[in-house]
Amino acid sequence: MTVTVPENFNLGYACICTELRKKNVFCSRTLRLATLKVKGVEYAKELAIKNVKDLLTILEYNVKYEIYLMRISSDIFPFATHTEYGYSIDFAEEYLKKAGDYAKLNKIRITMHPGQFNVLSSNRPEVVKNTTVELNHHCEILDLMGLDQNSVMIIHGGGVYGNKKEALKRLVNNINLLPHATKNRLVLENCECSYTVEELLPISEETQVPLVIDFHHDDIKPSKEPIDFYFDRVFKVWDNRNIKPKVHVSNTVPGVLPTDTITKRRKHSDLIYFLHEPLLKIKFPIDVMLEAKLKEQAVFNLRIKK
Repeated sequence: MTVTVPENFNLGYACICTELRKKNVFCSRTLRLATLKVKGVEYAKELAIKNVKDLLTILEYNVKYEIYLMRISSDIFPFATHTEYGYSIDFAEEYLKKAGDYAKLNKIRITMHPGQFNVLSSNRPEVVKNTTVELNHHCEILDLMGLDQNSVMIIHGGGVYGNKKEALKRLVNNINLLPHATKNRLVLENCECSYTVEELLPISEETQVPLVIDFHHDDIKPSKEPIDFYFDRVFKVWDNRNIKPKVHVSNTVPGVLPTDTITKRRKHSDLIYFLHEPLLKIKFPIDVMLEAKLKEQAVFNLRIKK
């Protein structure tokens, strides 16, 4: 299938640069808890410094190849939010600022995507508490980098817990309880299991927390109407907040059928083989995060096909 990338699309990738990873340059070094207990917090900090230094190298690579959108790994500071072994990230402020200054100078948009264990709709207070700690941590990383409102952090709506209406009420309440700085960086995303764009859109409008459309998730768990039916409302919140809109694009592994299980259908392919037709209707500047296994190679492959 021929893929044409519109001029208004700014393509990016998530977390790992495959070419640099071959050279041991990456920003997601971590360790086992058992190792942390033996080697101590200072060892975790050593890994974190290597991660942040390598982040700058990755950004330099991206500029060389004209990639101006990247998601950075949530593992950049291993175990920083652990209840017993956690630590302040102030020690890395100099290196974070250096990477942030480089990103700003070269107009690279940096975003984050805290793991799916971060759930603000949970019916367990300890989960919400831990999620808040984790979101504050991600916010602090972006703040110490000196990045503006476009550097958002994205989470899913979470689980249903037997009562979707009540879960969504908790989601709104817990969003509104977040510290101001953290809430200002928060973005919601539809998922393939629990919440559609249609279901999260009223939450987005009420809280003025933008909503990222994941087109692959919408393929698996669609809203009642075609996805472009919701575009005006979705992007109005981004506009209200003066944040550049972004979307997520991925494809199912080739050969997987629409009748296969969600587990099979949710797996991302190596490259991007098609862009969703509704996405191609967007004519304003938009950031398009490619969620493909081959990372930056997916960006290069679409450029070749352009």
